[in-house]
Amino acid sequence: MELIFHEQHVEFDKTPSQDEVIAKINELLKGNYYFSHFIADGTEVYEDHEDYLTLNVDRIEKLEVIAKTEKEFLNDVLLSAEDYLKRAKPELVSLPEGFYSNPTSEIRSSFSQLMDGLQWLDEMLEVVNKSNERPEDWNTCMELSKSMKTEIVNLSEAVDNSDNILIADIIQYEFIPLFESLETDIGKTIDTVGTRHDLS
Repeated sequence: MELIFHEQHVEFDKTPSQDEVIAKINELLKGNYYFSHFIADGTEVYEDHEDYLTLNVDRIEKLEVIAKTEKEFLNDVLLSAEDYLKRAKPELVSLPEGFYSNPTSEIRSSFSQLMDGLQWLDEMLEVVNKSNERPEDWNTCMELSKSMKTEIVNLSEAVDNSDNILIADIIQYEFIPLFESLETDIGKTIDTVGTRHDLS
């Protein structure tokens, strides 16, 4: 097997184990890059990398590693967060009404997706905050992130108490404005220090 990353080529004399391949990939990236995916003999593999290697390591002839610099990775994180906020807002707007009346299973399902999305968004903001490439104008986003954490706790308590009115109020008066502010601020950050992949 030949392992390729940028200009570096590593030849394994005998069929390596999945662990040996992963160790070598980590060595090539050396903490300067974020692993994205790999291309195994022309097949792009974006998830379950270890499983894929376990099943195919003895057949792969050429394994190309695709990674991003921290700056590229953060730019993608910000673009994903902005995209999530844009897509989530219409869903968010319909939730309070559902909780003010009697929440249907559809409303509860949308709410569950909101909770998953909030957790993901919170983790993404933390990744950016802890990064060496953290944008200079990031403080506003972190203030919004702190508010969001507080409201997530309040929302969880309202759920624990089955207080549908409070759930609706928190979504209506806290999360909808928070999402709008975050979308604006993240958008400004991308336009100031990041890049958008498609301007058409």
